[in-house]
Amino acid sequence: MTLSLQDIQPDQVDALKNQSQAAFDAEVKRMQALSSARPALQDVLHQKVHPQSLCGCGCQQNICGYFNFESCGCGCGPHTEVVQISASPADIGPNAPQQGTPVRFVGQATGTGTNLNISGVYLQGTVPDAENLIGVQLSIQLSISAGSITMFVSEGSRLLAALVHPSQYSANINGEFFGSGFGMFTPA
Repeated sequence: MTLSLQDIQPDQVDALKNQSQAAFDAEVKRMQALSSARPALQDVLHQKVHPQSLCGCGCQQNICGYFNFESCGCGCGPHTEVVQISASPADIGPNAPQQGTPVRFVGQATGTGTNLNISGVYLQGTVPDAENLIGVQLSIQLSISAGSITMFVSEGSRLLAALVHPSQYSANINGEFFGSGFGMFTPA
């Protein structure tokens, strides 16, 4: 079966925007709880998912695509793991996934987990001026548990988006992982 971004319906896009915003807000609250121990985080935390764009025009755009997560560990319980992350096809832009700029994503995260081989999971998040992120090294934080994947995308210390998946993909997500790393969107 060939995956197409057109398989995602407009009502799913809207529901994922709300789900992404909720995950983003929860991550900001988690970071705020840590800020008492690390005051340098306080400046970073006064943000929303798209308070203003990187260019100042406040454009709200989607990052969306079919992501793959693969590690080559032994699968014998939680251990240090490197997860390779890729996405193709993926789109970014204000009207994605129906219309957007085609991109690929390549990255990796290091953390603690079990052997993973998850492919073709649709993820979506809202970000300011996503097209300005093409070719920029981004920080990622990846959390995978049975039935759930959330990938947070940051530029430097600024949290930009929480990428989440529709509920129909929950059955295809198994294994556990929590870690961080880097990735980049490049033109497709």
